[in-house]
Amino acid sequence: MNLIDLTKQFGTEQACVDFLQAMRWPEGVECLKCGGKKVSRFQTNERARTRVNPDTAETELKRIPQRFIYSCQDPKCGHKFSVTTGTVFHDTHLSLEKWFMASALMCNAKKGLSAKQMQRDLKTAYKTAWYLNHRIRKAMALLEAVDDQKLVGTVEADETFIGSKKYDKRRKRAKYDKEPVFGMVERGGRAKTFHIPEVNRFYVIDKIKDNIAITADHVYTDDSR
Repeated sequence: MNLIDLTKQFGTEQACVDFLQAMRWPEGVECLKCGGKKVSRFQTNERARTRVNPDTAETELKRIPQRFIYSCQDPKCGHKFSVTTGTVFHDTHLSLEKWFMASALMCNAKKGLSAKQMQRDLKTAYKTAWYLNHRIRKAMALLEAVDDQKLVGTVEADETFIGSKKYDKRRKRAKYDKEPVFGMVERGGRAKTFHIPEVNRFYVIDKIKDNIAITADHVYTDDSR
């Protein structure tokens, strides 16, 4: 889904909340504390607060958008929460529209997405784009970490070296100055990546044993034995 399609589908904050609610509670909203089914939803008013800009030392007005709050109707509980509680979207004043667009941009970017590019696409401040990038990447890493099912079918494995290029008059940054990352990919399926201290048979074979099923059809490793 591209940015235009996403904008059309989730044109309002309420549409984003309804979508997230359906994804999180497909059988109806449940209290996050007691698990009760009797939950009401109400909407807060948009308000504003003053803050001091750390860069310019000027006082400015910060808009706080409206929110949708859920309240448990059990008199012994009465817990209040939002659809974003306990998610990557929690505790942020940025609208869900921006969050959904940022997530779509990162998922569609084949070679990664810089904070500057996200700043231009979403028309936000650079700090906001940088924060979005890191928080979404962290969520992706946590999702990959809890996936304990081993890869099956035809699996390809390879390593690469990650790090910025150090330019000078004579050479670029050598690969041994970068951090090695080992990855395994199911053809048409899942992928797993790991940072390893060094590319050698001790670290690589351990990762293959732990993450590729013994019933896998084929394992391709380019020219590595």
